[in-house]
Order: sequence, then C-alpha cells, then structure tokens
Amino acid sequence: MLRKLNRVVQDYLRPKRLAIGRWIWDRKEKVENNGYKSILFLRYDGKIGDMVINTPMFREIKKQYPDIKIGVVARDGAKAIIENNKYVDKIYDYKKGTANIKELAKEIADEKYDLLIDFTEMLRVQQMMFINLCKAKHNMGFDKKGWNLFDLTFEKDETPKHITNIYRKVLEILKVENINMSYDLEVSMDVKEEVKKILDGIGEFPMKIVFNPFAASKHRSLNKENIDKVVEKLIKETDSAIFILATKENLSLVEPIRYKYRDRVFVPKLSGIMAVSELIKGSDLVISPDTSIVHIAVAHDKPIIAFYREDVGTDKNSIVWGPNSDKAKIIYAKGNHNIGEEIDINSFDFKDFKI
Repeated sequence: MLRKLNRVVQDYLRPKRLAIGRWIWDRKEKVENNGYKSILFLRYDGKIGDMVINTPMFREIKKQYPDIKIGVVARDGAKAIIENNKYVDKIYDYKKGTANIKELAKEIADEKYDLLIDFTEMLRVQQMMFINLCKAKHNMGFDKKGWNLFDLTFEKDETPKHITNIYRKVLEILKVENINMSYDLEVSMDVKEEVKKILDGIGEFPMKIVFNPFAASKHRSLNKENIDKVVEKLIKETDSAIFILATKENLSLVEPIRYKYRDRVFVPKLSGIMAVSELIKGSDLVISPDTSIVHIAVAHDKPIIAFYREDVGTDKNSIVWGPNSDKAKIIYAKGNHNIGEEIDINSFDFKDFKI
C-alpha cells in the first residue's frame, strides 16, 4: 500500500520538478552546422537492453563515416555491452550525484563534441543539467520540439512501432544509407573461454536451453511456482540441458528444482552480462520475461519465448520494446490495470506456454 501511495505521489510531483528544471537548464547558444566529426550518445539509464538496441547505430555511422569519433555515456551493466565494440571510440562512466555529473560533463565539454544524441523521453533535472554542461555544438533529443536545449529532434511514430524504427530515423537525419538494424555483440576471448568450459563440462545434449526467470522487479519476475512448472515442462517435452540464470539474491528459488534434475538443470556462475550473451549464443532456445535477455537473444538470432505484460491503452510496450523477431513467441500476462499498480507477469495462462 505504501509503495502504491509513493508511486502516485511521485507521479504527481514529477511534472512540477521537471518544469522548474527545464526553466533553469533549457537554454543553449545556437551555432552553424559545419558537419559532424564527433558524436556523443547518452545512454546513462544503465539499461542493458536499450544499449543492445543502440549497437547498430554505432556500426552504421562508422560504415558511412569511418573517421567520426563515437563516444558513449553509459553506466552499470550496460557498459559491458559495448566494451569490446570496435565502433565505439570512447566510453564515459556515468555516476549519479551532482558532483560526479558535473565532473564528467566538464571532461566531455573539453573534448568539444559536434553532436550529442539523447534518447530520454522524459528528462529529469540532472539530465537536463548534464546535457547543458556537456556543451556539444548541437544537441539532438527524442520528441523535444519546442526545447531551446535541442537543435534537432526525432519524433515518435504516430502508430506504435518497434524502437529500432525511431533509431533508424536518427540515422536517416545523419544521412546514413543502406541501413541495417541488426544488433552487434562482441565478447572478449576470456569470456569465450569461460563459457566454453561451462558447455564442455555438462556433456553432450541435443538441445541447450537458457531460462532466465528474473527481471528488474518482482512484478516482472517469474515466481517459484511458475519457474518449477516451466522446468518440469522442459524436462518432460525436450531432451535438453537447461541453464537457469540466477543471482545469489534469487538462488534459493531455483536450487530445489536444480537439485531435483541435477543431471539436466544447471545454474552456472557467470562473470557478467557478456558471459550470459555468450551462453545464449551457444543455446538453441531462450526463455525470459526480461527484455535485456530477449534483445541479446535476438542479437544471436535465437528462438525465444518471451513474457510481456498485456498492452493497455496507449502503453504498447510489447510492440515498442518487443523482440522484433520472427523467431520469437510472446506470452502475455493479464491482470488489473489500477492506477499505481503494475501487472504481475505471473498472471499469464500457463496453457499458452508451448515449446
């Protein structure tokens, strides 16, 4: 109840805080466009899936303009997605806190970027400040018509389409031709060796399945009952090795089923998200309610069973942030649509789960 009340209060206060922040930071000197020699991408939300979807942009820009410098502001696990990306020249580590943000902005301002691209739909005050202090010659933003801070804007689709369609618009603004929006994921040799040892260590199986039951929140994660039901069905209907992705925080939910089928169910200890990516690369099927894992599976062109909340009203999450792959099947969770409440991903009909 308190969580619901807090969400409602924050939703009420947010527009007021943003209005004040925009009054302070929504300003910028205008300069003439003399061509772009450097582009800075802002991906400071730390979302792994969003970074995966950004990767074709770096590649396609470099294909068209190989001498352009590409910098990316990133944080947390999303940084790992591009650490081995040959199309990214520099990664900036974004840390929260006004002092950290100002320090990073000064470093970036000293490098004099020609174009800054921000993908945030609703900017927070510190994000406005950061963009302002980066002092790029030109700023491009998502749906920012009427802002002084942005010289260029790219808009939403009138009819909801996959997010890559919007990113394609950015590339078209930059006059990139023959655009290919497939994702790019590169891992180090150390990670390849790490995962090879895991796969070699389980013996021979005709099929390998990666099952990720967990997402960023409890409401988006499968509960123990559904985890067990999924594994039981996989054991019964496939002759597969099943890799369950789990952290130490949720290990207790998967240990009983792992122990029950210990010759076929494995919970590997992986070094990070790129090891997860490499494991998915070596699999035959991926099952997940988490969009970052879904997008990584798409990057490796794998069959997917994905769990999404039912789209309600103008919320078209499963379209905009869906798999965008003809190898994916979506299972929809249905539930109440009360204000301040999130649909529980576990409210899907298990009869829809078919392999």
